[in-house]
Amino acid sequence: MKKFILFFSIIAGLSPLDLSAQVSNTDRVYDDNIVSVLLYANGNQLKDPVIKLGSADRLTLSFDDLSNRQENYKYTLVHCTSDWKTSDLDPIDYLSGYLEGDINDYQFSFNTLTPYIHYQLNFPQPQIRPILSGNYIIKVYLNDGGDTTVLITRRFFVVEPLVSIAAKVPYYPKNLAYFKKKQQIDLVCYTPDVFRAEPEQRFKITIRQNDRWDNAQVNLHPTSVTPNELQYNFVDGIVFNSGNEPRYFDMKDFWYQSEYIRSITQLKNYYKVILHIDYPRAGGQYETYQDNHGKMFIAARSNQNPKIEGDYAEVYFYLKMPEIKNANVYILGQLTDWQLNENSRMTYNSQTHQYEANLFLKQGYYEYWYAALPPGSRQANITPIEGSFWETRNTYTIYVYYHNRNLEYDRLVGIQKINAH
Repeated sequence: MKKFILFFSIIAGLSPLDLSAQVSNTDRVYDDNIVSVLLYANGNQLKDPVIKLGSADRLTLSFDDLSNRQENYKYTLVHCTSDWKTSDLDPIDYLSGYLEGDINDYQFSFNTLTPYIHYQLNFPQPQIRPILSGNYIIKVYLNDGGDTTVLITRRFFVVEPLVSIAAKVPYYPKNLAYFKKKQQIDLVCYTPDVFRAEPEQRFKITIRQNDRWDNAQVNLHPTSVTPNELQYNFVDGIVFNSGNEPRYFDMKDFWYQSEYIRSITQLKNYYKVILHIDYPRAGGQYETYQDNHGKMFIAARSNQNPKIEGDYAEVYFYLKMPEIKNANVYILGQLTDWQLNENSRMTYNSQTHQYEANLFLKQGYYEYWYAALPPGSRQANITPIEGSFWETRNTYTIYVYYHNRNLEYDRLVGIQKINAH
């Protein structure tokens, strides 16, 4: 079992791996020493982790380990249902080759205040690859892969593009009460004859706004079926809060104080970055600018290799506003794995009348929102803080699943990404 008495736990006051934490089929890190986890396609950090079944597509998983020794990390791939429960399939049904692999590509950091080891895995590999479409988890672990040795779980998709999807965001929603307030998704699926059996029951659709899972619309069945066509005509339509463009800051260079960064201080083992105070944008004017829809991008100065020369900073966030009663406030985006947990939750300072939080982040470019989450709810709402503007250029990703009766699993038979505008 790995020993977690490491320098980062000491300097940042973080707890070691919670051995009681339950491993889940979500994008999650289970060890405070594992940071900057990325999973992306075709060598592009901003590409969604999707591969076409039977193709040469590759995904890249990378992460930094703040420990001081190299570990023999292993990984496996787990097939899931359309709602991300572990499927009933045996691994030999959906994997070709071995059932686990090793992560052998690693490098020690060079010339950084924060020492770390950078790991990278390109997959699928010939010795372990998926042979069925659907939702998948890649699980990184030590030893036997039991819950107490899992470090990372990440979602990815294997698609067999057998259906076509036509989707758009209309100007006028079906429910005019949502006009200029919410974005509606109109869609039609065109299916080949092979999918004629029980289409109302077997087809399910999931729609995500940007890369969020908390507000995803899931398990949508067609409202009407015609030959080779599935219609989704709900009374109020398929709607999402429009939200706003994400906030951002550029931390690619610790020698340059970019927009939205108030100060940068070099400490012994890391940098300290204080952002300018943020304020609510609800009720303000909509502003448009190019963005990455809440993603982060690990990068550094042109003469640096960000994989091993990128340094780390404790980044301090401040949101000046009255306290929201009966709700917690979170930092939402890829920089917090899109998770609403203790790591992303902000604390309200009644003396300064502001929400405060800090995150340990690698050099790069980051985007985020502030979101409110009432107790007992799983869906965060950015509208009270960020506002909601129909003009917001959200992206929507549509996943089409078909339940296969032979092996009893959910095939992923189509993916379509659209922009709101």
